[in-house]
Amino acid sequence: MNVLRSLLFVPGNNYRAIIKTPELNSDGIIYDMEDAVPIDEKETARIFVRDAVKIERPEWQSVFVRVNSFDTGFTDDDLNAIVDDGLTGIMLPKSESENDIVKLDEKLSMLEKERNIQKNIKIIPLIESPKGVINAHEIASASNRNVAIAFGAGDYYRMLGRSYFRFSENQMELLFARAAIVNAAKAAGIKAIDTPFFGLLTDREGLLRESKMVWQLGFDGKLIIHPNQIDIVNEVFSPSEKDIEYAQEVVKVYEEAKASGLGVTTLGGRMIDYATYVQAKDILSMADSISKRG
Repeated sequence: MNVLRSLLFVPGNNYRAIIKTPELNSDGIIYDMEDAVPIDEKETARIFVRDAVKIERPEWQSVFVRVNSFDTGFTDDDLNAIVDDGLTGIMLPKSESENDIVKLDEKLSMLEKERNIQKNIKIIPLIESPKGVINAHEIASASNRNVAIAFGAGDYYRMLGRSYFRFSENQMELLFARAAIVNAAKAAGIKAIDTPFFGLLTDREGLLRESKMVWQLGFDGKLIIHPNQIDIVNEVFSPSEKDIEYAQEVVKVYEEAKASGLGVTTLGGRMIDYATYVQAKDILSMADSISKRG
């Protein structure tokens, strides 16, 4: 699976924005057929997105579609329109239970068989409610199609009885949900993607601060809503040159120690054990995946 540091929402009924997406530096594109599209534009969006998933683009850029949730009655029409070889996966909004994911998995299996699609189309459940947060682990582990679970804080704020126009600076009100989603994702062996930044589009410092905070919590990437957010998010969720250099040193000294029959060594006064070695290898693997993007 490709790196998923930045996932950019693009309205499914905005053709001008759609055709520009292969030129963007976002790891993933999410063509949105849900919140960004009025009901009377849904069919137009299906036509545009059906064509969009077939657009030639860099191999490293993943293509997801946020379909409408099952409770709208639009999901089947969305899937019938857009499931294609060019599609990386489906984002399912308002995911609240294992059943939601199993239901989507079954529908994808049927369409793949009907259309002779050889690949396994992936799923990103979008958790947007207290119920979804409580059931995060069963959602994350409901299907081997799942590559990540994502947090959508807009509806979650509303259900808390709070407004995201008045969120606190440290966002303590989201800490439980974020931690639950990260832990569920890691327990299931998949990625955790954070909610979009709800500050001003011009507030680059705010985006940077929030991205660093959720990286520290364990998120692997972030949903974004404007191309000017791509570079900040990509940088925060990438190993720095300093990280890479240190990881290389850790791998070197640990492997030398292991060759000498030792399970523990030191580097710059710090103990280096197997867990540190594995973490260093993970950093180098991530850096290698990013470098292969070109």
